Amino acid sequence: MEKAHWLAVNLSQAYRATKTSGTCLVFSDWRQVPITTDAFQAAGWTWRGIATWHKPAARPQKGRIKQDCEYIVWGTKGPVDATTNPVYLPGLFSASQPRKGRTHITQKPLEVMRQLVRLCPPGGTVLDFCAGSGSTSVAALLEGRDFIGIELSSHYTAIARERLDEALHAATRPEDLGLAGP
Repeated sequence: MEKAHWLAVNLSQAYRATKTSGTCLVFSDWRQVPITTDAFQAAGWTWRGIATWHKPAARPQKGRIKQDCEYIVWGTKGPVDATTNPVYLPGLFSASQPRKGRTHITQKPLEVMRQLVRLCPPGGTVLDFCAGSGSTSVAALLEGRDFIGIELSSHYTAIARERLDEALHAATRPEDLGLAGP
């Protein structure tokens, strides 16, 4: 129950800071889906569904079904307003966790996160209150979205800053960051 309470409190604060029709996404493994959806709704979000992140390189386990998926619980603050951001995203994302350069145990693939941050309309701000090594922040930067990343661990905060600096310096043209410019 502690986990559900902690998540509901954090999602309530995210709900408070979100504009009407804003989107919320929460990654969960199969064991936590019931707690996650309950906390999500208790915080006020309208639960819209679950997308699947398939991890093709996940290792099989002898005598078990391969656990090669995580789930993305998603919803909105009030109604969906597709006129502000008419994106079309799949319900199934397939990409492996980074092997080379992986800096966090739950690090998400940049190609998945880049698609997901597009749910935030241009001019909007992406909030990640469990920023870890900064994958969501890097994706937001590359997609031209503003972002706020919150991370308790100073170790991972330093890694996220380094990854953001690398992404910023790797982009040689404004178009690489999704920004208009001369």
